[in-house]
Amino acid sequence: MSHSPKKNNYKSPSNAHDDSATDNEEIPLNEDVEGAIAEFVPSKGLTSAEAVSLLEIHGRNELVDKKKPKWLIFCEQLWQPMPIMIWIAAITEAGIQNWPDCGILLAIQFINASLGYYEIVKAGDAVAALKKSLKPLATVKRDGKWSKIDATIVVPGDLVLLASGSAIPADCLVNEGVIEVDQAALTGESLPVTMYKGSSCKMGSNVVRGEVEGTVQYTGANTFFGKTASLLQGDDEISNFQKVLLNIVIVLVVISFLLSGIVFAYLLSKGAGFEESLSFTVVLIVASIPVAIEIVCTTTLALGSKELSKHGAIVTRLASIEDMA
Repeated sequence: MSHSPKKNNYKSPSNAHDDSATDNEEIPLNEDVEGAIAEFVPSKGLTSAEAVSLLEIHGRNELVDKKKPKWLIFCEQLWQPMPIMIWIAAITEAGIQNWPDCGILLAIQFINASLGYYEIVKAGDAVAALKKSLKPLATVKRDGKWSKIDATIVVPGDLVLLASGSAIPADCLVNEGVIEVDQAALTGESLPVTMYKGSSCKMGSNVVRGEVEGTVQYTGANTFFGKTASLLQGDDEISNFQKVLLNIVIVLVVISFLLSGIVFAYLLSKGAGFEESLSFTVVLIVASIPVAIEIVCTTTLALGSKELSKHGAIVTRLASIEDMA
């Protein structure tokens, strides 16, 4: 059951800070710091009961992947430019009652679809297994004690430790002190960004220097990283690899139909029977088009995905391997 996320507004009373004692590296609250929230109540840690309650409200601190049903993946293998050509050829053979050739074409169709389905599902299963093996941890203060827990159960209001070399588990506000954060994965900035009291550290970035305590502001899909990922998931744009492959298929189909049409006309002009000429032309069309080109490409990309997974890289879309190259 899903719950609507609640926004977390951290407001302090008028006496929330003391101007008399500040660290040499800290920026006073009355100064404007870019991206910093000047007034908020730093978390002192949650109890286990509070954490469980907030987890039910806000959900787990993870991004939900849109998984395509396996039956749909298999059906897509039967409805692509190359398979459509085989369907047309099989229907033509059935129309002239050439059942042996029709059966062969259908066998080729389903064998190719099964191979493509197997490679795509295998690559997806490898990605899922790799994600399970990469369980991020977060250092959180619960019930007055610091402990390392699964980062997916971090909730808004948690008090987390942001130390050098650690990944930021959620969108957090710096309580006190100064740290440097690498946000290259989010913004492309080559240099670390200095975060002061009240600055917002984004999920998906890493601490490169310093150690501070932070208050979790947003988790899961409500984080900056989560909102960006949700926008990308809705992008069904055809990849460069798919465009190239589609252009190759179109060129081959046009040339094949043109030459096969010439052969068909030639056979009729020489007195050959219509059914015999049509059957020969259909076989010629199928033979002249590399019907397994998509299977070969999918298998090659799946092997590349498996090799990348050995180095800790998660490939969620096979065509992205070619785009990256």
